[in-house]
Amino acid sequence: MSAVPMHPEATDDPQAVRWVVPAGTLPVVGEIAEAPDELGEMLRSEGVAAIEVETRAVMIRLADGRSWSRAGARVRDALAAALRQPREWRPAAAVGEDDVLRAALRDVLDGSIGDYIRSHGGEVTVVSAHDRRVEVRMAGTCTHCPAAGFTLHSRLEAALRDRFPGLVELRATEEPAKAATRTTWLTLRRRGSCPPDPGRP
Repeated sequence: MSAVPMHPEATDDPQAVRWVVPAGTLPVVGEIAEAPDELGEMLRSEGVAAIEVETRAVMIRLADGRSWSRAGARVRDALAAALRQPREWRPAAAVGEDDVLRAALRDVLDGSIGDYIRSHGGEVTVVSAHDRRVEVRMAGTCTHCPAAGFTLHSRLEAALRDRFPGLVELRATEEPAKAATRTTWLTLRRRGSCPPDPGRP
C-alpha cells in the first residue's frame, strides 16, 4: 500500500497532536487498544498515552514527560507505517460500520456545517444512522426554508460523504409546524342596545 497523506494539527493540549488523514483511511473510530508495529510498541510502552481515531484524523497524545520536539519525528514515521496496515488497528471497544457513520455525522454536525446551520437559527437532529443511510430532522428556521434543500445536499451531504464515502442516502424530514391558533372575535353589544324581545309588551 502506498503512503497515506497526512499532516499534523496542533491542539489545545500540548501533549496531543491531531494527524489529519483522508476520510476512510481506517475502518475504526474511537480509542485504540492496539496499533501495528512501532506505533503499537509506543502505546504498550506508555511512551504514547493514548491514540484516538476520528473520521478524518488520528489524535495521538504523548505520555507526560515526553515532548513532541523529541518524539515527533519517530511518532510521525511510526504512524505513517501503521496507516498502511488499516486492518491491524484494534479499537478499545467493538466498532461497526454504523459506529463509523455516526462518528462522521457527529463530526459534521459539531463542526463548521453545524455552526453555519445554527448561525441561521436552524437545527438538525439525527433521527437514525445505519446501513449507510442517514435520516435527520430539520427544525427552527430550516423548517420550510427555500434554501434547506441546498444546505442539506450541497453542504451537509457533501461533508458527510467526504468523511464516510460509503454513504448511500441522506434524507431529511421537517419538524411538524405547530398548529396554528385560530382567533375568533366576538362582537359584544352594549347594554341596552339589544333589539326588543317581540314576545314582551
